[in-house]
Amino acid sequence: MSVTRTASATGSYTTTDINIVVRQFTTDLKMIASSTRAMTETAAADYGADVELLASKGYLKAVDVTQMFGGREIRAVKYHVDENTGTLKSARPGGVRWDELSGSSIRIIMSHTDSFSSAVLESLRGRLNISWGFTSVDTSHSSLTSSGRRDYASNGWGMRREDWS
Repeated sequence: MSVTRTASATGSYTTTDINIVVRQFTTDLKMIASSTRAMTETAAADYGADVELLASKGYLKAVDVTQMFGGREIRAVKYHVDENTGTLKSARPGGVRWDELSGSSIRIIMSHTDSFSSAVLESLRGRLNISWGFTSVDTSHSSLTSSGRRDYASNGWGMRREDWS
């Protein structure tokens, strides 16, 4: 089954396009898990599945992945959803082999569209792998320096990745 969404007069995409792009995000997340040993690759796959579900329903705005150590941000990547990717050129996943720091953790925060609510979250509880909640954590990474970017895209749907270290 394929669902088509029209993002604008110039861009359209299917759930297959979302799946392709989220697979690239999940590959990045598995690389982060493998290199830092701060989460399992199984947990990374679970997060990826949840990102895919929320993206396919039109609720995903961005995903922020941050390595934390001693209450400080060490490095981060933020993936911004772009539903009209006419200008994005898709790159290969990678560039996220982060250092292993014993005692570090990975914090993942998803930002949602205005159509997402606590009622929507509750309706998806049985389909989500992770127990998500709402937060007001600052993900501006003001203590880090921008260190690059990478784009993932398929037809009219993509994610713009920003890197900080």
